[in-house]
Amino acid sequence: MRPPVLVFDFGNVISFFDYMIIHGRFGRRLGLSAEAFRTLAEERGMTRLLAEFERGAISSEEFSRRVQEPLGLDIAFEEFAADWQDIFELNESVAALIPGLKKRGHTLVLGSNTNAIHAAFYRRRFRETLDHFDHFVYSHELLIMKPDRGFFEACAKVASAPPESCVFIDDIEENVEGARAAGLIGLHYRDTPRLIADLRELGVEC
Repeated sequence: MRPPVLVFDFGNVISFFDYMIIHGRFGRRLGLSAEAFRTLAEERGMTRLLAEFERGAISSEEFSRRVQEPLGLDIAFEEFAADWQDIFELNESVAALIPGLKKRGHTLVLGSNTNAIHAAFYRRRFRETLDHFDHFVYSHELLIMKPDRGFFEACAKVASAPPESCVFIDDIEENVEGARAAGLIGLHYRDTPRLIADLRELGVEC
């Protein structure tokens, strides 16, 4: 019997992230605190633009331009990307599980709402962990974001497995419920000991 496919979210499962780091970097360019920049950015539509970016509706260069113009930033795209990309810290306890799961025959899929700048960066930064993955499903490439049903169906399809043979692990309850509605097994990630216990209940040895 084929071991179940394991689909991991990236942010706050395999790696922690903090957008306040970005707000601090851009804020310093404008003489603002991170909190003041965050407030200004939200007022000027950054949250909406980020959703478009992660849905693949706009390019990295267009995202940079459309973020900068209303905020009064004027830096080259390369500088923008450098400030934008590095906000991640590996979740060591989850990363430690990955090689063993791969060795036990599980197909590993990364299923992430993300954008082109971040995805390229963390694929390089965390190569030692992510090279164990067989497939990568990114919202900006798929043009669909979790919790849309199509996202979860795409994860099962890329692994050539029926949805009921796929375990989707995410830190956001809405996404877990979306995975379940699409026929996958959904696990809500809260901490690694709980994840290990949940996987073992499904017969997955960690």
